[in-house]
Amino acid sequence: MTTENKRMEYSQEEFNCQLERVLEGSMQAMEQIMEMTTPLIKSSIKKYFLGNMPYEDLLQEGYLVIAECLDDYDPDKQVPFLGYAKTRLKFYYMDLGRRSNKDECDSLNRQINGKEGAVEVMELVEDESSSAEGNLLKCEEYLFLLKSLKILTARESQIIRLYYFQNKTMKEIASGLELSYRTVVNIKTGAIKKLRGCI
Repeated sequence: MTTENKRMEYSQEEFNCQLERVLEGSMQAMEQIMEMTTPLIKSSIKKYFLGNMPYEDLLQEGYLVIAECLDDYDPDKQVPFLGYAKTRLKFYYMDLGRRSNKDECDSLNRQINGKEGAVEVMELVEDESSSAEGNLLKCEEYLFLLKSLKILTARESQIIRLYYFQNKTMKEIASGLELSYRTVVNIKTGAIKKLRGCI
């Protein structure tokens, strides 16, 4: 085992030790976990957030997501915490970017932050109308998705339709259905797992 592997193993052990202390209620350990997950938050912002928002605000949003993860985490499910947190951060920043662009999208020439630097919104728009095959493929994908929704419960299907077809935010869905935000997130996550399983 190389020195670097030993260091990584020690890091993981240290992280797990701090995580265990957080689950027992240690606020000091929670601060340590926040510090240890900072690189994960920063890389998630860089990879998944495509929008305009002050970096410090994005960082604080990431810490809130980590705090929620710590609050929701169930070690009995045998899911590694960092994998769980990484997934939550990914979808949080993707959704946040989508919402910020939806709110601010007033011009196709507006600059947004992409993976490789600033790009104009116009550069990200695909021209599917130029191809009959593209239109046919889009219709086939849409029909497949509609058929796939039949495997979901009525509530799961309702939330997926509101989120993906009507572009409602999770907060709007929760408010409209009189459900907690966390319940809506859990139902949507379960529905997506079911849909992936049938593809």
